Amino acid sequence: MCSGRIYPQYDPIINGLQHNGVQHNYALGDFVVANCSSDMSSPPARLYWFINDRNVPSEYLQPQHETTVENDGFLLRSRTLEIRFYIDEKRLGRLKGKLMLKCLARIDAIPQATRESVQTIYIPTTDELRNQKLINWRSDVNHR
Repeated sequence: MCSGRIYPQYDPIINGLQHNGVQHNYALGDFVVANCSSDMSSPPARLYWFINDRNVPSEYLQPQHETTVENDGFLLRSRTLEIRFYIDEKRLGRLKGKLMLKCLARIDAIPQATRESVQTIYIPTTDELRNQKLINWRSDVNHR
């Protein structure tokens, strides 16, 4: 077995925020579950989650899973890290109406091999929801 270094070729993949390619609709109080999977590499990349550029607390994270495959004598590893949290006003912070979820795949000894993916969740504010209900109610009344 060779013990050479093979860096991740692709950005990590974030799964769970979409269904059939369409972004889930989220609202305040919803529970978010997403997975981040790193590309195969040797040594394996360590995964980090950020919400609005802030490192997430460890209680949001599930134990990391690792997959190993042999390819041309190299042992390549991929890791998956799941995040789970409720959407609340505090988490939205200054970015009203959206959460930016970022997954970083980093090989600590080789910072230049760091790769990342970002997905944005849009959350309608209470005012936007109220306005949307009002618009829908008015159009319902006019069509009767």
